[in-house]
Amino acid sequence: MPPSLVSLYPKRADRFDEMLAEDGSVRPPWRSFVSQLDAATPEQMRHRLDYVRRRILENGVTYNVYADPKGADRPWELDPLPLILSPGEWQQLAAAVTQRARLLNAVLGDLYGPQSLLHDGSLPPALIFGHKNHLWPCRGLRLPGDIHLHLYAADLARSPDGRWWVIADRTQGPSGAGYALENRTIVGRVFPEQFRDLHVQHLASFFRDLQDSLAYWAPTSGETPLVVLLTPGPYNETYFEHAYLARYLGFPLVEGHDLTVRGERVYLRTLSGLRRVHAILRRLDDDFCDPLELRSDSTLGIPGLLQAVRAGNVLVANALGSGLLESPALPGFLPAISEKLLGEKLLMPSVATWWCGEQAALEFTIEHLDDLVIKGSYPSQRFDPLFGNELKGSQRQEMIARLRARPQAYVAQELVNFSQAPAWHDREERALLPRGVGLRVFVAATPAGHVVMPGGLTRVAAMSNARIISMQRGGSSKDTWVLTEQAVNTFSLLKHSVGK
Repeated sequence: MPPSLVSLYPKRADRFDEMLAEDGSVRPPWRSFVSQLDAATPEQMRHRLDYVRRRILENGVTYNVYADPKGADRPWELDPLPLILSPGEWQQLAAAVTQRARLLNAVLGDLYGPQSLLHDGSLPPALIFGHKNHLWPCRGLRLPGDIHLHLYAADLARSPDGRWWVIADRTQGPSGAGYALENRTIVGRVFPEQFRDLHVQHLASFFRDLQDSLAYWAPTSGETPLVVLLTPGPYNETYFEHAYLARYLGFPLVEGHDLTVRGERVYLRTLSGLRRVHAILRRLDDDFCDPLELRSDSTLGIPGLLQAVRAGNVLVANALGSGLLESPALPGFLPAISEKLLGEKLLMPSVATWWCGEQAALEFTIEHLDDLVIKGSYPSQRFDPLFGNELKGSQRQEMIARLRARPQAYVAQELVNFSQAPAWHDREERALLPRGVGLRVFVAATPAGHVVMPGGLTRVAAMSNARIISMQRGGSSKDTWVLTEQAVNTFSLLKHSVGK
């Protein structure tokens, strides 16, 4: 009898292992799946791997990497083994990211409204006003339901002690929900019996709630709401997802030149004339959306869009200016802000963060550089993370000089090893590889409150010792299985074909 997969799987002491407990035993949520995986023959696993590759190619699932020789033809990478989470653990995660979505929505409401967080010192004005996604023309906008973040995503990672931390907030036009859905469609068919027997929660009801909420808040004047998905176009790195989600949700996929503003209302150009658009689910960056008031050199946006929003005639999701919160420096201030705005302690902390624009934080960063990761304060900097313990000699002195010269441009974060999960070795007949993983979780605002997608996009590091998980750097993905002890909601948005 061949050795078990678990016996050949290397466990690292410096990382939390999603599948194995500290004593080497398989964690309860994984036991049934691992047992069935162990019983599979090499031929069965080869068939499963071939199925995954074939479906990705047949469905045209791509992730474009700028300057990649493969260009728009770079296939999406999907490992067939899911990340499995227990019902109890998922409850805690869902509560934490729901609270964070509420908090960040309140922060945006304040920063584009009374700005009390700036007046009382809860946030440094230099951090906010120095961000290119702080859009002055959006100040004072009145939004339906006071909702800025209709769709929010949190990047989570687990530290060696098993605790989950927020690594990054995605507030502008969060990507990945469509890829998570496509991963589910494929992996659910690779392991159909395991998927059924483990009572994995389905995803469709989350997308229905997103559909319904956009229609609910769209200013329709009694008309049937028309919601469109706005994309920058086919050269965007996640264009497949834009097209996939638009088709799945039943929204027309449009580019900026497909829309026009007439009389402070947005219209879709069609062969039969203009059709009024009531809501726009955007995947276009904030400042590109309106060349009249935001970025004059943008050829991707809709001239006059902001005025249509200001007049209350169209809903834009997420709200223009929401990219302001995508700064690695912000999380360090959130614990105190949560108690101020919500009267609640933050349920899930961010990785320890120091904004170097504060003198004490700058000195701490320089003193403890070996234990920290240095990042740019703003996404527009295009600054790759630097690991302090890798900086030697002149490189180290140069980094310290840069920190002192422009402290407000840099953020220091604690260095935390990602947890690891098993990935299938595609060159060996029976082998599991340990790979670092991070989880992107999605939250939608609805009239009845926030709902969390019962799953998410698990991102996988390219190498076992990788410190960064990035699809741009050769990473892959997994389906995320959230188990439930309740009856599984089998609602589906997929269109069923009818044969004779």
